[in-house]
Amino acid sequence: MADISKIFGGGSLTYEEFSKKAGEMGLEVDDVAELRRGYEDRILEMRCTNALDREMERAGVINTALVKRLISLDGITADDEGVHGIGEQIASLRESDPYLFVPEKKTLRAVMTGARHSGEGVDHDKMSDADYYKSVKLI
Repeated sequence: MADISKIFGGGSLTYEEFSKKAGEMGLEVDDVAELRRGYEDRILEMRCTNALDREMERAGVINTALVKRLISLDGITADDEGVHGIGEQIASLRESDPYLFVPEKKTLRAVMTGARHSGEGVDHDKMSDADYYKSVKLI
């Protein structure tokens, strides 16, 4: 079978130009349809992969290679309106495996300000020295 990049001219040919070029190369109509399906499948795969990368970045995924293996590509669909099914899977992973994601800013702030599990912040300036050292486990 002929090289797709030669036939498609780098993707710049219209379908009519493509059909004419394919006829000049001696390809049958079925071959052209097969090449077109292969080309469209590759475009769809690239759209889904790019959408997955963007969604993982937006969600704050720490290990993208691992999450890519956990996402089911069968659950992802694409149409003229966009790619669907990624957000639901990422949300499900965030709930079941939160360690795969950067903690939310609220959680980070709580950790940085010394908030306890109950959500209360600790004001170290108002503590006695003994209480401060106990809280940071130096005693």
